[in-house]
Amino acid sequence: MRDAAIVAHFDGRPTAELVFTGWGSAQVDYAIWIGAEFGYKFSSSEPYGRGQYRLILTRDDSPAARLRAAATLARMQSTGSWKPMAQPGSSAPHDPSAIHPERAAQARRNIVTYERWHPAQLVIPCCVVSAGLFSLAWAARGSAIAAVAAGLGGILCMTAAIMGPRYTRKWHQRNLELLERFRRQQAARFPVSPPTPPPAWPHRDQMGH
Repeated sequence: MRDAAIVAHFDGRPTAELVFTGWGSAQVDYAIWIGAEFGYKFSSSEPYGRGQYRLILTRDDSPAARLRAAATLARMQSTGSWKPMAQPGSSAPHDPSAIHPERAAQARRNIVTYERWHPAQLVIPCCVVSAGLFSLAWAARGSAIAAVAAGLGGILCMTAAIMGPRYTRKWHQRNLELLERFRRQQAARFPVSPPTPPPAWPHRDQMGH
């Protein structure tokens, strides 16, 4: 899907839905990046139909997102490009610590996936498969090779049941930390002014009391 076709979905509507076909699903994080520049945030993604992948983004009405969207529209009107990053051949310095927007998009998808996932979805299948393999190892105890192979498979599945939830928690935490660094990176691009303080009430002495 070309950039222009993706951009056309981010015209201010509350929800933008994109459907990718075949290898086009590799553009999901790229489309999330484009959507973010136009003030949209990732909502969900899922297989859709046969060989298709659906991506849903919702309009982000936060002040920072609205500033970013306004800047993107102004940039498109002046340069014809939505991209905020320096183009190839530009003399602008590159910050090696900067997080690429597509990497941040992937982290955002990972976070949503984790929040909709329960450890039991990993633990229960691993325990069931492990029990089956241990049973197979006992039944095949007459054959050393088969018994050892089944026993090792059972141990691996049991290890996955024990260590899997711990690993996924750490993976989730790394994604959260990366997204927070990216949020600060974006905030430096479009600083939002603090809210105007409320007007001060007249002092009691000024009111004649």
